[in-house]
Formats: sequence, C-alpha cells, structure tokens
Amino acid sequence: MPLANRFKPLSLMSLSHAPHLPQVARTAEPHHPALSLLTDLHQSPCVVARSSDGIEQTLHLMMRAGVRMVFVSGVDGALVGMVSAEDIQGERPVVRASSQQVLMHELTLADVMVPVGAWDVVDMGQVRTARLGDIAETLHEHNLRYLLVTQTKNGQTYLRGLFSARRLEMAMRQPIHADLHSRTFAELESVLAH
Repeated sequence: MPLANRFKPLSLMSLSHAPHLPQVARTAEPHHPALSLLTDLHQSPCVVARSSDGIEQTLHLMMRAGVRMVFVSGVDGALVGMVSAEDIQGERPVVRASSQQVLMHELTLADVMVPVGAWDVVDMGQVRTARLGDIAETLHEHNLRYLLVTQTKNGQTYLRGLFSARRLEMAMRQPIHADLHSRTFAELESVLAH
C-alpha cells in the first residue's frame, strides 16, 4: 500500500515575523518523578573522549558540546572512566602533576578520570519508581555530582542514563551539597604535606 493512502501532509503556513526562541526554565519539585530529569542516553547522545586526550583538549570539547562531563574510552573504544569539568579544573590535576612530577599540560584523561571500577551506579528499576528528592538525597549522601544509571538486558549491563547534581539544583532551586570543597581541599592539603 503506498504511503499516500495511509498518511496525509500537514498544512504549512508562512511567518510574518521571526518567532521567539523558547526559554528553557525547567523547574521541578522533590516529589516529581525522577525520570523527569534523567538524561536518558537512549534519547541524548553522550560525549566521549579518549583516555590519551589532554586536559585542555577535553575542556574545549566540553565547551563545544555544551556539557560538563564526558565519558572516557580506552584504546579499544570501551568505556574506562568519566571526567567532569570540576575534576579537570579542580585540585585533582594539581595533585597528580605533583605526585607524578610532571607538568600539568602533560597530564591525560587517564591521569585524572574516575575509572569505571570507582563508579557508584543505580539500577534503572529503582529510578522508575524514585522521586527527584530520592535522587537528590542519594547525590548528597554519597557526595556525588553525577549519578549514573545502568540497566541489565540479556545478562549485559548497559549505561542507560545519568542525573546531574547541577541540573537538579537548578530545577529544584536549592543546593544538594552545602560545601563540596571542604573535604577535597582537606585531602589536597594532606597530599601536598607528604
């Protein structure tokens, strides 16, 4: 059966003046479903950098893509870690450069990323019934800026999506973490003292 017999074209119209762009002002409440702010990787492409990429190169990639976190792949293309703008611009590169006795621009993502083995994840089954307040409390309790969501299909674990603390804070108009840096600066001081 030809398409013309099953579908009909929509009516088109002309514009007399330029339309306004929508204002994205996503607000949410803690009792709203968690899925409302999940970045679903089935719907949104994720940005991936190579573990051999430099820090500055990755910051430029993040700026061009409009993201604050990228996944990191190894030589074979498999995921080996993730790195956020906070990781790259924070104390982690300073600590690594000092401990490895190299210059900052010599560091690669392999030096500063959070490896897959250190990820804390939550299963999609829990997320389906969770509320945004549950996600915010999980981020707060575990001092996370990103909560990764996995899903198991046919015995294989897949990365399904993620929650960003920043996105939740903006939508709910309240901070999740009172002071993320107090602990990390103490850690930095401890490392530099040795």
